[in-house]
Amino acid sequence: MMTKDLLFGIGIGAAVAFMADPRGGRRRRALTRDQLLRVGRKTRDALDATGRDLANRTAGVVAATRGRVMDRDVDDDRLLERVRARLGRACSHPRAIDVEVTDGIVTLRGPILAGEIENVLSAVRAVRGVQSVTNELASHESSEGIPSLQGEGSIADPSLDILQRNWAPATQALVTAGIAATGICIAAYARR
Repeated sequence: MMTKDLLFGIGIGAAVAFMADPRGGRRRRALTRDQLLRVGRKTRDALDATGRDLANRTAGVVAATRGRVMDRDVDDDRLLERVRARLGRACSHPRAIDVEVTDGIVTLRGPILAGEIENVLSAVRAVRGVQSVTNELASHESSEGIPSLQGEGSIADPSLDILQRNWAPATQALVTAGIAATGICIAAYARR
């Protein structure tokens, strides 16, 4: 116990001497002050971004829940936009597909790779407001010779935030809090 207190006192004395040094102490104090101000500003910005992100996510969950609970008819223009948005996560060349909506009936036309048809049809059927889907897609085994399927198409990342490469601030905060809570629980259990 005595050695620990002695080392702690030596550490505090060295830090005070280092900061109070008449030659370089003023510069060191200024650097330390600037670093502390920067950390405070970065922390404030991160908390602000996390708060906005949580508020936006909460509003999105409320809107999605309200949309599922309330049984309203969706106009064709809104349904068209919902289907177009879903196509970006279901196939590699969503611009090649023409979408037509009439009274909740969605008609899909255009070239598509054969391996993506089932994924596209199930994704479109899952869109809220779609009554049925008419498949008039032209299936192709490869993109060779089809101009609208040329280029490196890619399917968008998963919509679940925790599966993405770059996490939103709210997800980062929740994961960090979860890791910290787990660490505290493990430490408390180990002390028993």
